[in-house]
Amino acid sequence: MSFDPLRLLALCKFLCNNSRSSDLEAVSRTVISRAYYSAFLHTREYLKETRHVQFFGTAEDHKIVENELMNNVNRHLGSTIRTLRENRTASDYDLSSPAFPNPFSRFGRRLLNFNQVAQKENIRLSEYITSNLPRP
Repeated sequence: MSFDPLRLLALCKFLCNNSRSSDLEAVSRTVISRAYYSAFLHTREYLKETRHVQFFGTAEDHKIVENELMNNVNRHLGSTIRTLRENRTASDYDLSSPAFPNPFSRFGRRLLNFNQVAQKENIRLSEYITSNLPRP
């Protein structure tokens, strides 16, 4: 692997701590999305190397990562990556006001606030996943 996905998490932290943007929502949406991809890509590579899981380079890979974590690694990590993915989906696709329910959530009620608190929470969740994968 030539690109380390944890560099995305470092970028998220930088944006969260140093952004002077007048468009807090755009920064928040970016941080939420990239925090998920940092955890997803890091975990995908971990599963390839340690559990020899096969991936296809399709959208199905997201469910494969979640299912592998839930069923074969650590149920809480699987639940956490699901939460991150739902937040990422909302931030990437739901352009309505964050005060309205998100139709993309499995539960139909994903509410996101696009602020620094949301940024930090998604960074924390991503760090939790990447730092708690079992050692090979």
